[in-house]
Amino acid sequence: MKIKTIITLTALFFYAAIQAAEPHVEQTIRDILENVRKLKTARPNAVPMAFWDCDGTLISGDISTGHSVNGRQVYSGMIVKAAEGGFSSILKDGAEAERFMTDKYPEIGNIGRWLSWPMLVQLFHGADAAALEAHCRRHAESVLKPWFFASSMDIMSALEKAGVENYVISGSPDIFVKAACTAIGSPRERIVGIRVRIAGGRVTTQIEYPLSMNEGKVECIREIINARPNAVAVAAFGNSYWTDGPFMRYVAVNRLPGGSKGVALMINGGEPPEEYKGLFRCVEQSKTMHRH
Repeated sequence: MKIKTIITLTALFFYAAIQAAEPHVEQTIRDILENVRKLKTARPNAVPMAFWDCDGTLISGDISTGHSVNGRQVYSGMIVKAAEGGFSSILKDGAEAERFMTDKYPEIGNIGRWLSWPMLVQLFHGADAAALEAHCRRHAESVLKPWFFASSMDIMSALEKAGVENYVISGSPDIFVKAACTAIGSPRERIVGIRVRIAGGRVTTQIEYPLSMNEGKVECIREIINARPNAVAVAAFGNSYWTDGPFMRYVAVNRLPGGSKGVALMINGGEPPEEYKGLFRCVEQSKTMHRH
């Protein structure tokens, strides 16, 4: 009864605090917290966890490549900002980075995302990793924060206050996603992106596996859960069936102690392919923090 009362009061507090929330927010919070109540009743020592994609899920646009609205760029990505800061020996400045991302990167992407996505961090091999992350965090705090989705922030905050640990598993470079998500208050140790080995404090070209994309996100979640006694995945949030579908399915089909299943919310992902039909709640959201 005590567990139920605490979670219910927490939920009510956040329902009252959400201003002009998009339609799915309240129901999503309510359903996840009800599942957590059942989970904690069945297994009091359980540690509930929610897993989030970053680009297009927590934030409108892409922290690495930038974001445009109606053909107008509203923020530069961290690739350009890091090049402007002198952190790449390949891209000499921001202008060269812009040309690379416009002219060359799409060609590499056509060869395959398994090649193009990890390459984004390899462009900065030799850079001081801590200095690069600090530089990108300043960009996140001054420019990117207003572009985080208000609804995602509402849900994440409500879950955290109710005792659900939020983790970010992103296909962006680990340094970039740590910079972006620590700027909104996420604990650094709960943020995972595409990683390379850091040697002597410097970025290398050596990729570390699993890659946090597609099926690799499932492996990242398993690593996190296996490292924590009593950890249970209760929710998943993404925006892409290709890179997020596998980990969202992993959570959605997971039968929780207490009898419920994980909640998986597909944000702005469109019509689901056949393999995912009926598994996810598909919603649209557009309000960002600067318009909340």
